[in-house]
Amino acid sequence: MPLPAAAPVQMLRIRSGQSLWLQAQSGIVWLTCEGQLADSFLHPGQSLRLTGPATLYLGAQGSQNSQDASLRWRDVASSPAVAAAAASALA
Repeated sequence: MPLPAAAPVQMLRIRSGQSLWLQAQSGIVWLTCEGQLADSFLHPGQSLRLTGPATLYLGAQGSQNSQDASLRWRDVASSPAVAAAAASALA
């Protein structure tokens, strides 16, 4: 998922019981989860696993002069191998 620096913030909904594994591919990915106070920043190679229900807002970190970012995400419930890799990365 490309996140151009000058683009508006994107929204991603996670359904109840769904679990997503997110990994920054390039740039710095900014994300916040509705209802939580703290934002998260993922640098290339860093990952995060989130379980729904949740509404995420994400984009490239910084101002319009920032570097573009990209994010890879997978539904870990649909792939046992990805679930195992996500669990290892977060341990």
